[in-house]
Amino acid sequence: MECAKREILLAVLKETVDLNPIRIEDVSGAAHVPRDMAKNILREFSKDGLLKIDDGTITVNGVQRLKIALKAAELGSDVERVARLLTWVEFEKFSRVSFEENGFAVKTNFRFTWLKKRWEIDLIGIKKPLVISVDCKHWRRKWSGAASLRAVEKQIERTRSLAEASRYLMGDIGIRGWRYAFFVPAVLSLFPSQYKFHERTPIVPILSLNDFLQNVIVYLNDILRFYISYDA
Repeated sequence: MECAKREILLAVLKETVDLNPIRIEDVSGAAHVPRDMAKNILREFSKDGLLKIDDGTITVNGVQRLKIALKAAELGSDVERVARLLTWVEFEKFSRVSFEENGFAVKTNFRFTWLKKRWEIDLIGIKKPLVISVDCKHWRRKWSGAASLRAVEKQIERTRSLAEASRYLMGDIGIRGWRYAFFVPAVLSLFPSQYKFHERTPIVPILSLNDFLQNVIVYLNDILRFYISYDA
């Protein structure tokens, strides 16, 4: 049964990349699971809020697709196989929406030059007095171990450079007129890392992003941040 559940979840991900409605028969065929078994499993997932079934038609939204991916991994699906069924665009879109719903202005793929070196940050969330600098990690094999720690160290370096350069980039960043700012590095991952923090920098699973954004100001003194004053 666990194997059938995994294959059904993967089939739903595969068939709903464009978020169009699908039929139970589509899932049953793609998963190679008998229709009646597929129907019962899909009903179970519907009760858990992973998808919606109405008269044999299945619909999912972006958040549900992320939850389906995590559930499939939880049931033992290969995480790289799961990750390939989620697009970078929906990963980035969910991130942007989460920031915007929490009152942040958002800039993506932010490029700047500092000390003769070119830098790029996947996403910056701006809400006075915070500038959250995010490296988005979709997934690759063994990422959740030592590779995630290296990702954090590189993101700290990017964020430190952004903070140092910010006096000359206030308009570009969107902080013109601020007296000071806290630049906070973070790594956002599709699946949870083995670590929640490294060098006081959070590694945030994407479905925990909303909670992180709601509480980051409360825990500001406990996490790494770079304070920059713009007073003359």
